[in-house]
Parts: sequence; structure tokens; C-alpha cells
Amino acid sequence: MKKILIVEDQPHIARILNDVLARNGFDTYVASNGENGVAKARSLKPDLILMDVMMPIKSGFDAAREIQEFGGLEDCRLIFLTAAEQETDRQQAAELGATEFITKPFSPREVLHKVQSLLA
Repeated sequence: MKKILIVEDQPHIARILNDVLARNGFDTYVASNGENGVAKARSLKPDLILMDVMMPIKSGFDAAREIQEFGGLEDCRLIFLTAAEQETDRQQAAELGATEFITKPFSPREVLHKVQSLLA
């Protein structure tokens, strides 16, 4: 079973993503901020991370950078989720190796389809 780590500080968004992905056969884990996301990524070694950009304690970009520096997660796919769609954010996401950049609000079905296609 493919492991997905959801790093999202808004509980209702994390719950929706967790529910739709778990119902579709994925093993899901949730972290409520970037710092916890880094720790869980290191211990779980997920196949894919859904990472919010704007979070307290540590931004999604900072968390992704720290995860990359840790090593051992080279095959992990990364999708950024954000409410702010600025070209500089897209560029930074691409530099960090993001496979996708999804803006909020989004359709949970859209996220599911992107995850399924990336992990097929």
C-alpha cells in the first residue's frame, strides 16, 4: 500500500484529504505543521507528500527543503497545496522538485486523480 503524508495546518482540509485518499486505498498520515511534517517524512518515508505552503512554525517550502537535505526520500513525490498563487511560489515549488502545484480551493477528486496518476 502506498504511503501518503498530508502536511496541512487547516484541520478540515487535512480531514477531507485524509478521508478521500484512505477510502481509495492509500495509507495516509497527517502532520499539522511543517516541523511535524519533516519528522514524519523522515520516519515514514512516504511515497508522496501533500504539502501546504503557508503554515505556522515552518513553511511548506522550508519543510520540503529540510526533507530533501535529509536524503533517503529521492523517490518521494511532492505536491504543494496553496491558497496564494504567485509565479514566484510556482518557481520555488519547481526548484524544490514538486511534481504538482494545486491552488486552494481545490476539488478532492482532482487531488485524488493526480495522486493516483503519480503513484500508478
